[in-house]
Amino acid sequence: MPAVNSKPSHRHASTAAAAAAAAGLPLRTLGSAAVLSLAVLAYSYAVHRKTAEKAKKSMLNAVSALSMANLRGAAASTYTAAQWTEADERERRFDKDAPYFPASLIDKAATQPEDAQAKSQQEPQKPGGISSGKLDRAFFQQLRALRRIIIPSVASKEAAIIAMHAVFLVLRTWLSVMVAELDGKIVKHLVRGQGRKFLAGLLSWFAIAIPATYTNSMIRFLESKLALAFRTRLTHYVHDLYLSDSLTYYKLLALDSRVANPDQFVTTDIARFCSKLASFLSNLGKPTLDTIIFNIQLIRGVGLQGTVGMFAMYMATASLLRAWTPPFGRMAAKQAKLEGDFRANHSRVITNAEEIAFYRGEQREEEQLQGSLQRLLAHARSVARRKISHVVLEDMVIKYTWSAFGYLVCALPFFMRPALAGAATAVSNAAAASAGGAGAGDGDGGYRTQRFVTNKRILVNLSDAGGRIMYSIKEVMELTGYTSRVYSLISTLHSLRRDEYEKPSVDDPSLYPEFALSSLQGALYEDIDGIRFTNVPIVAPSVDPNVGGELLVRPLTWEVRRGQHWMVSGPNGVGKSSVLRVLSGLWPVFSGIVERPEPSEIIYIPQRPYL
Repeated sequence: MPAVNSKPSHRHASTAAAAAAAAGLPLRTLGSAAVLSLAVLAYSYAVHRKTAEKAKKSMLNAVSALSMANLRGAAASTYTAAQWTEADERERRFDKDAPYFPASLIDKAATQPEDAQAKSQQEPQKPGGISSGKLDRAFFQQLRALRRIIIPSVASKEAAIIAMHAVFLVLRTWLSVMVAELDGKIVKHLVRGQGRKFLAGLLSWFAIAIPATYTNSMIRFLESKLALAFRTRLTHYVHDLYLSDSLTYYKLLALDSRVANPDQFVTTDIARFCSKLASFLSNLGKPTLDTIIFNIQLIRGVGLQGTVGMFAMYMATASLLRAWTPPFGRMAAKQAKLEGDFRANHSRVITNAEEIAFYRGEQREEEQLQGSLQRLLAHARSVARRKISHVVLEDMVIKYTWSAFGYLVCALPFFMRPALAGAATAVSNAAAASAGGAGAGDGDGGYRTQRFVTNKRILVNLSDAGGRIMYSIKEVMELTGYTSRVYSLISTLHSLRRDEYEKPSVDDPSLYPEFALSSLQGALYEDIDGIRFTNVPIVAPSVDPNVGGELLVRPLTWEVRRGQHWMVSGPNGVGKSSVLRVLSGLWPVFSGIVERPEPSEIIYIPQRPYL
């Protein structure tokens, strides 16, 4: 039986070798492509398996640590120490990243709700403001800052995925060139009536299809994997910064107005940003590489003049499309903001259902929901209308103008250089006559057909690459909008972590309103065994930077020692709970000194039940 099975394998191997040789493709090239594909597949599986094992091990360690912490006090202290070490590392990283997220690059128009945006438009704007949806220097600075988070180092997993993605993109372009050459040879054999070479070319075609289909699948898989890796790192970073010991989440929701609906940013905008960025690397990187390689092949086929003409035509039409392209980035940012407003209105109904029912506020809530929905739908209709003319011009240029010009470039060598074509025809006829094969007299037609089909295939691929670059312009503009929103969220969180609030619109600090969050002068210390207020005014802060806070209690001097019992009484709204908010650090200390014990030695009970 082994001897019987060995003969067909040799026969198939010889057939494949003959097919590859007849098609003009070396067997070593096909073998190297197959070996490379299998090697990358094995590496991808190993990385995926290793990541799954590490995640499982981390989960088991966490569960084990929590179980031991609940059973024994010693284990609990060890786990707490580990937590503190990890928290210190996060704080050091935040301090290192903070300079890359200046608040001057925040675009308030892309983060505030409609009513706040309309109010801010009536106020005088400072020069040098940032506008979302533009491919300018601010966008690249924002993207550079976010790159520090999603790709922390060259040795990171994300960098490895990008490298693998680039390898497959190069492999896909190389296979496209091979397919173009093989396509021309198959048609040449068909015109000359060379049946055996035609069948051999078809076998080579199917042999190339194996690594080509695998390469296309791996490109899509690595793009999805890269988007998930970006989202994982970015979301973990935002969670650590949002839920830090600095009470950043409370400051963002109660003391700052730069970011409205942060849940929309974390759950939706980060995912869209990561997806757009991962697809951007594929949608723009591969067409750029294809353009370079196919232009080199085109110079060999149609000459330098035709290639220069194609490039000039591409640049002219690209400038036309760029001038006609609507601001998709600004549109995407505004649509994300409107969706966040609509979602926030529904969340408010869920949170305050009982209060709404007591006040019989169903009609008012419905009016707000319908209003936010109408604004969202009106913007979506406006975007659809503006896309019509852009899509018509884009299809006319990319699908028809470029194709017609490509046919002209492919045909010019045969009309402009007949002597060269005649010499090549004589050589082709002599070779066909010496071979004695069928169709020896059709050398002229076979040669012209081969060159035309090969050049046409390359031009089609080049036009497709140019079209994808044009389509990528729209993707890039949308990416600018999501980049602006994600950057604004992280920059605001960094500012609030350092107790840096939004400044008023006036430049002179002496004109700042009284009790403005941007001019804090108080201090909070954790160094005594008790509670002490020294000349501390109790002020309800204002989220509007141009309006000062409301003074509830005049500068208060008060001390509570261990073992003493105090009850603060008074009517509603005089500042009883506000004293606890200042003591716990929820509200800032505008002036004076507040002293308290360590956070682990004091507990605050909120008014609303939570546990």
